[in-house]
Order: sequence, then structure tokens, then C-alpha cells
Amino acid sequence: MSKPVITILKDSSMFDAVKLMDKHNIGCIAVVEKERPIGILTERDIIRRVVAKEKNLKQTKVADIMTKNPVTVNSEASILEVTRIMSENNFRRVLVVKNDKLVGLVTAKDIIGLTST
Repeated sequence: MSKPVITILKDSSMFDAVKLMDKHNIGCIAVVEKERPIGILTERDIIRRVVAKEKNLKQTKVADIMTKNPVTVNSEASILEVTRIMSENNFRRVLVVKNDKLVGLVTAKDIIGLTST
């Protein structure tokens, strides 16, 4: 699990989100409200919902582009359970919560790292 997770607020501009993702060299960012994940924004979302539709990055809000109500896993979930959820939903990333608060992020890269050692 990767932590801390880089987060952004839903009312932020897509420009701010892209700059933050670039600064941290990451492919997704969690959208939070009071430490609770309410969305996830990925590079794919940006390509399909912003670039392909020629939206203005500075005028478009994160809330308009993010995937709302993201599927999450509990921090106590086994790696087998996490991989099952990722596989069934065709996800490359899943947010990890404890008591409904964001505590981490599991990526396909994290899982590959575990299985290749």
C-alpha cells in the first residue's frame, strides 16, 4: 500500500489536479472531503473526459471529471481480497480506508512488486 495518498478537494480546478499529479509523478489522485474519499481521478479520466472533449483545465472542476463514489477496501483486507476486487472491477488502483477515512492506495504496481519477489 502506498501512503500517504496525494489528495485534492472536489472544487479544485483540473489544472491544479494535473499540476499536483505532475509534481508527485503519480497517475491518480484521491478526491476527499473531511478525510473521506468521495472520488478518484486518474490519467484515463483526464484523457477521456477533459482532453478528448477539449475542456478548459482552469475552468473545469475536479468534481465534474472524477469517478464518484469509488470502490474502497478496508485496511484489514487481505491481498487476495484486494486483487479480487481489482480484477472483478477492472481497476488498476483501489483506495484503502479505515473507519471511512482514507489511509492508503493499492496499485497494480504494488501487487506486482509483492508477487515478483
